[in-house]
Amino acid sequence: MIRTIQITLLIIYTLAIGGLMGFIVVQNGEKYVSSTKINVFRNTNAGFLDKDELMASIKTRQNVDSIKLKNLRTGLIEDVIYSNPYVESVDAFTNIDGELLVNLKEKTPVLRIFNKREEGYYICENGDILPLSNKYSARVFMVNGYLNIPFVEGNTSVYDSVYRNTSLGGILQLVNALNADEFLKSQINQIYLNSKREFELIPEFGKQTIVVGKLENLDNKLEKLKAFYQQVLLEEGLEKYNTISLKFDGQLVCTKN
Repeated sequence: MIRTIQITLLIIYTLAIGGLMGFIVVQNGEKYVSSTKINVFRNTNAGFLDKDELMASIKTRQNVDSIKLKNLRTGLIEDVIYSNPYVESVDAFTNIDGELLVNLKEKTPVLRIFNKREEGYYICENGDILPLSNKYSARVFMVNGYLNIPFVEGNTSVYDSVYRNTSLGGILQLVNALNADEFLKSQINQIYLNSKREFELIPEFGKQTIVVGKLENLDNKLEKLKAFYQQVLLEEGLEKYNTISLKFDGQLVCTKN
């Protein structure tokens, strides 16, 4: 008997809570969006994304200044924002006060390409290709030379079939390896692909050319370069060196001025 009463009371309590929550949802749905806040998360103070432009793009699909919560389609807002090539992820939702919150993460490029026709674009660590911006220039590795890479408009990736026989995959591999080491990252400014399809590094300081060659045994080559840099910088400096070559297996060969 007691057990039956307990179960009955639990059912009544559950139904009451459900009804109350449903009432609150209905009531809140009649409210208008009180305000909209866009939060952009990125690794730098400045970036590609502009909050005013993002708000304008949202309003092309939904007038968030005068819309009831029940009519607000956050999924549509996310689709609009996500169509921006610089957006990595987005989450749109409303809080208990009726405020629309749009949190998004900006993509982070790791290199900038200049091809023969001087058409440029950025590439992210994961291979996403981003267009250049007239509002912001990212401080990343500059890459040029005999690239022979097609220029394709739209949201693309280095792993798309159009880039299969180009040097983009190797470039990204080299840049990610340099970025993984803070010391080397601080020493290198540019990457050049010469006419022999060999990679060369241009240092941030000094006039040396660092010939990496092909990318076989890349980790070992960069370890040798790092050890050489650290030793020479302490002992005599790099001014006397003209070329540092890593292209020969297991060797580091230098020429002096």
